[in-house]
Amino acid sequence: MAKRYDRAESSRLLLEASAIEFAQHGIGGARVDKIADRAGVNKASIYTYFGKKDDLFAALLQEKLGQLAEHVPIRSGEIPAYAGGLFDFLCDNPEIVRLFEQEGMHYNPQEVPGFDERAAYFGRRVDVVQGSLASGGDGAAVFFSVIAMSYWFIAAPQMVRMIFGDVPPEEARSRYRAQVVANAAAIMRGTAEAHA
Repeated sequence: MAKRYDRAESSRLLLEASAIEFAQHGIGGARVDKIADRAGVNKASIYTYFGKKDDLFAALLQEKLGQLAEHVPIRSGEIPAYAGGLFDFLCDNPEIVRLFEQEGMHYNPQEVPGFDERAAYFGRRVDVVQGSLASGGDGAAVFFSVIAMSYWFIAAPQMVRMIFGDVPPEEARSRYRAQVVANAAAIMRGTAEAHA
């Protein structure tokens, strides 16, 4: 259990606990008392450290994007490798996909908390993709395609089973990961050829 005076540890525990609660129950259904209980800290700490529940959710997504940026760097000319790394990270951290789903269902796109900071985060990645493309390519569309390819495998596990059949989950993951990387490479090649 976190000590009451250890703000950094309490904040970390609250973010971990809130990831579970928000992913399972959504933003509207998540309860701050359950988050505090799961974290082993006083409920008032949520309001002191983060503000209202929406602010906690925004902080959580910002934290998860920071983890993604740390574990899966994006480099010019290495977009297929980024696609594979993103796929692996999302498979290993499926709550991120669930959190984005919950956010999409809860907020109007013009009212997303932390929108500007996160748009800047994605904008920097679009810039890297754009720099990897031949002139005239659409970095935003390519980057979104890479995200979508990685995302859907985690978002709809029942479809994975329907499509891949009763193969072991690791086999489906391996096969699809290879295809995500191949698709990202093909998109980059196709964009270059189309604008050559």
